[in-house]
Amino acid sequence: MLTSISEYQWQLCPLLLASFSYIAASSQTETVQATRNSTASHLLDQLLDDYDIRIRPNFDGPPTRVECDMYIYSGFDSIKETTMDYVATFFMRQRWNDPRLSFNGTTTIALNNKLLDKIWVPDLYFINEKDGKFHSITVDNKLLRISPNGDVLYSMRLTLTLACYMNLQNYPMDQQVCEMLLESYGYTTEHVIFAWASDDAVSLNKNLNLPQFEIIDVKVESEENPYSTGNYTLLIAKFTLRRLMAFYILQTYIPSILLVVLSWVSFWISADAAPARVGLGITTVLTMTTQSSGILSSLPRVSYIKAIDVWMTTCLVFVFGALLEFAAVNFLVTEAKNSEKRRKKDDKIKGGDRQYSVQTGINQTTLCDESTESPCVGILKACLGGPQFNQSKYLKPKNRQNWGVQAEKIDGLARIAFPLSFVLFNAVYWPTYLMSRGL
Repeated sequence: MLTSISEYQWQLCPLLLASFSYIAASSQTETVQATRNSTASHLLDQLLDDYDIRIRPNFDGPPTRVECDMYIYSGFDSIKETTMDYVATFFMRQRWNDPRLSFNGTTTIALNNKLLDKIWVPDLYFINEKDGKFHSITVDNKLLRISPNGDVLYSMRLTLTLACYMNLQNYPMDQQVCEMLLESYGYTTEHVIFAWASDDAVSLNKNLNLPQFEIIDVKVESEENPYSTGNYTLLIAKFTLRRLMAFYILQTYIPSILLVVLSWVSFWISADAAPARVGLGITTVLTMTTQSSGILSSLPRVSYIKAIDVWMTTCLVFVFGALLEFAAVNFLVTEAKNSEKRRKKDDKIKGGDRQYSVQTGINQTTLCDESTESPCVGILKACLGGPQFNQSKYLKPKNRQNWGVQAEKIDGLARIAFPLSFVLFNAVYWPTYLMSRGL
C-alpha cells in the first residue's frame, strides 16, 4: 500500500514541476510587460514634463523646417465646372524635428493621436479650401510617431473641396490645371519654413481612375507669399488634367451631326409638300435648341466663347438655314402658282395663243388671235402699225420667269452647298481645337 502511494507521488512530481515553471514564467512575463509599460509611461511623462506646447521647436534658433508629402488615395471624381472646384481624399504627412522630444532609445514610438493636443504641431492650412473634414471612423484617422532623435511624423486623412479656376475656352477639348495651395497661417519664414519632402512628394493611387479626366502630370513648387504681416511659405501642388472626349462625342457631337444631316432631307422633299418640310425644319431647330440648352446648363455663365458654343451655334445655323431655304423655295413656288392664276384670269387662252377683240365696223366686233392664218390679221396690222404686228407688246404674252424651275435649282444647289459647307467647317473646327489640346 505504501509502495503504491509512493509511486503515485513520483508520477505527480513532473506535472507539479511543469505547473510551477509555467506560473513562474507567466509572472516573469507580466513583470517585464509591466516594467516596459511603466518605462514607456515614465518616458512620456519625462518628455512632456517641462514641454511647452505654445513654443515652437528651436525657439531661439533657426526656423523650424517642416517637410510635407501627401498620398492621394481617391478624388478628382467630382470636378464641377459650374462651381469650379474638385474633391480629393488624401493622406497629409508632415515631418519636423523637435529636440525637446528626443530620448535615449533605438526604436520609434507610435503614440495615440490624443497626444497631439500636448505637443507643438505646425499650423498648416489650405488656401483654396472651400470645405473639408477629418475622418473619424472608427477612430480619428491620425498618426503620430516620435523617433529617438526627436523627429516627429504627423499624418492625417483629409477630404477637401478645393477651388480650381478653369479656362473653358476649349471645352470639351480642354486641359485644366488644378492647384492645391498649402501655407502656414501664423508663422512667417523667420520661424517656420515649409518644404516638399522631394520632387515626388505628391503621389497618386495607382488604381485611381477618373470618370471625366485623366491626370497627365503632377508638379510641386514652393515659393514665398508676401503679406502685410510678413512672408509665408507657400507650397503648391499642380495637377494637369485632360478631359476625356468619349462622353461628349457620343452624347453631343454625334447627335448634333445627325440633326444637321436630318435637316438636309428636306432638300429632296417636293416643294409642294409644305407640311412635311416645315415640320422637319421646325423639329430639327427645336431639338438643336434643346440640346444646346442642356449642355449650357452644366457650365458656368462665362463671358467668352467656348469650343462647344462654336459647334452648337454653327449646327443651329445650318438647321435654321435649311428652314430658311425652304421659305425661299416655297415663296418661288407660291409665286409661280399665283402668276399662273393671274394669267389665266386676265387672259383667255385658246391653243396657247392670246385673243384680241377688234372693232371692224359700227356696232361690230371681231375676235382675233396671234395666228397668222387668222382672217383679221390684216385688220390688226392696219390698226397697230403694219409690219410691227409680230413684235407688238399687245400681241405677245408677257415674258414671265418660270418660278418653279428656279425653286428646283435652289433645292439642287442646297443639296451640294450645305453638306460641302459643313464638311469645310469640320475641317477647320477639329484641327484648331485638337491642336490646342496638344494632340
